[in-house]
Amino acid sequence: MLSRSCTLFLGTLLCSSVSFGQTESTAPLNLTLATPVDSVRFQNHRYNEFYRANRDFSYISPNGELGAPSKYVINGELIASYFLLASPKSRLSIAVTQRFMARTRTDRSSPIRTPSFRLGTQVFYRLSSNVTRYRYVEAQFFHHSNGQDGDTFRPNGTYNTETGDFSTNYIQATYNWGTHFSQRHGAYYNLGYRWHAPIFNSSEGLTGHYGFGRVLGQATYRLLARTQPEPVSTVTTERMRVTLQASYAVNQLDGWSLTAAQRRLNVELSVWYIPAFSRDAGIFATAGYYGEDPYNIYFNDRYAFVRLGIAAGFTRYTDELRK
Repeated sequence: MLSRSCTLFLGTLLCSSVSFGQTESTAPLNLTLATPVDSVRFQNHRYNEFYRANRDFSYISPNGELGAPSKYVINGELIASYFLLASPKSRLSIAVTQRFMARTRTDRSSPIRTPSFRLGTQVFYRLSSNVTRYRYVEAQFFHHSNGQDGDTFRPNGTYNTETGDFSTNYIQATYNWGTHFSQRHGAYYNLGYRWHAPIFNSSEGLTGHYGFGRVLGQATYRLLARTQPEPVSTVTTERMRVTLQASYAVNQLDGWSLTAAQRRLNVELSVWYIPAFSRDAGIFATAGYYGEDPYNIYFNDRYAFVRLGIAAGFTRYTDELRK
C-alpha cells in the first residue's frame, strides 16, 4: 500500500510540474554580483541554497529532553537530504530525505527503544524571481515508523511503548517566504498543513488519539557573515539562528475539544550559534512544549522541556554557479 501511494503521489507531482515553464523575464537582480551571470540561472541557484538552508538541523543532545517523563543518556536526530534534481536550469527541485531520531534511555544496557524513522520525498518550486525577498512552495510525502511489529497494546489496554507497532504516512504542503541580504541577515517563514490521509495505512490505536491533521508554522531569523575579508570571498555563512516552530492538531481527538491546547499544541523556541572556527557545526539551546510527543508510539506523552547540545547543518551561501 505504501509503495503504491508513493508512486501515485510522486507521479502526480512530476506530471503537474511539466505544466510549469521555465520561461521568465531576466530582469536585473536586486543584488550586485562580482561577475555577470544569467539571471534565471542565478535565481534557480540561489533558491536551491534556500531549500537547503531552511531545513531543520541534525543534532545531538546529552541527557535529551530535560523535563521528559523518561530519563535519557543522549538523544539525537540525523537529517539527510539527497537532491535528485537541483539545477540552475530548473526552478523545480526534488529531494529524497531521511530523518532518524533516537533516544538512548538510562535503563540497564542503555537501550534505544523504538527509534523513530521517517523517509520521504520533498518537491520544491520557485514562485518568485527575487532573490532577496523569496517565495516558494513545497510538497512532501513521508512514511513514519518505529521499526517494531509487536502488539500496539499491552494486555491491560495501555500502549506498548517497548515493542509496539507504530506506522503512519502523511502528505504535507507548505508556503515558504523570507528575506536574504548577503553578508548581513535574513528571515524565513512558512505556513503549512500535514495530513495523514485515510487512504494511507496506519497502525492500530491511532485513530482518535493521534494528530492526523496538523497546522504548521515557523519563523526564523538568521545572522550572516562573510567567511573572509572582502573582496577575497563571495561566500557567506550563518553565525546565529533563532527559530520558533509550532503545530496544532485540528482533527478529532477523543476526549479533547478543539481548543484543548495542552493536548494539541507543539511549540519550541531554539537559539543556534556557530563559532567562527567551525564550518557547519555549532551549539544550541531549545525550550518547548509537546502536547503530542513526536517520538512515534510515545505520542501520548505531554510535557515542557529544555534541550541543549550541538547541531550540524549551518549553510554557506555562494554567488558562484556550480559548473
